[in-house]
Amino acid sequence: MCRSDAGAVVRATALLGATRLALVALLVVASLAAAPPVAAVAQPAGNVAVSPETLAALEAERLLLFGGTDLWRAGGFLHGGAVWAPEGLARDGPAFKAFAGTGTYQYRSGANQVLAVQALGTVMPGWIVRRDRFIATVFGGVDVQHHWTTPSDPGNPLRGTHVGMRLGLDTWWEPLPDTMVRANATWSSIGHGFGFGAALGWRVLETWYAGFYAGPELQLYGDTNYRQIRIGAHMTGLRRGPWDWSLGFGWVTDSDDRNGPYVRIGLLTKQ
Repeated sequence: MCRSDAGAVVRATALLGATRLALVALLVVASLAAAPPVAAVAQPAGNVAVSPETLAALEAERLLLFGGTDLWRAGGFLHGGAVWAPEGLARDGPAFKAFAGTGTYQYRSGANQVLAVQALGTVMPGWIVRRDRFIATVFGGVDVQHHWTTPSDPGNPLRGTHVGMRLGLDTWWEPLPDTMVRANATWSSIGHGFGFGAALGWRVLETWYAGFYAGPELQLYGDTNYRQIRIGAHMTGLRRGPWDWSLGFGWVTDSDDRNGPYVRIGLLTKQ
């Protein structure tokens, strides 16, 4: 299997596991940040305070549903899932995440152009830690993947069904009012793929659906034989009814000289 093959596999695995909207710390805090009262909780004296009733209602929410898609020139991916936190999504305590995804990727194997289809499912227990304006989640659990290739490629080590372990970490921090910093990472024992993402944002357009965060983002994916870098911009926490939306777009470059644009869309709701 050539380097493009390994890179495509890593990209598919890391993307579906590491997507920024899929991990609960980012999702929970991004959705909460769309509502001005939550941001006001930790702001200096003089800002409008949150009522105890409003804060209690937010912390009482225990279920988060999420989904999204990601597209670039060599593949497309779709995922969805849920996070359940018995103590509340915005409180310290256990959390349980389940998600599934499917996507396509392309690579060259010798003289052949191969189209691959991937499906995966993950179930991971974890823990939420919240400290004022900082929240982090750590997850670890079972990762199951199946890969099909057309035409058949016996040289692809991930062809067929594989069971392994997945680890994930996500953080969200508001160092200043109306400012956010997020970072997330994932690793799977299947293919030894990894992913890392980071973003910086500022709240804008507060009078339009309570505003949203916007700013630059950076993503890295790869394994020992492949690297991909994404540089772009994001919009996070745009409220539309019960749904919070996220958008990212930018430019991809990788170690196989496949460059081009990317776009991602995510949404979530909580109960």
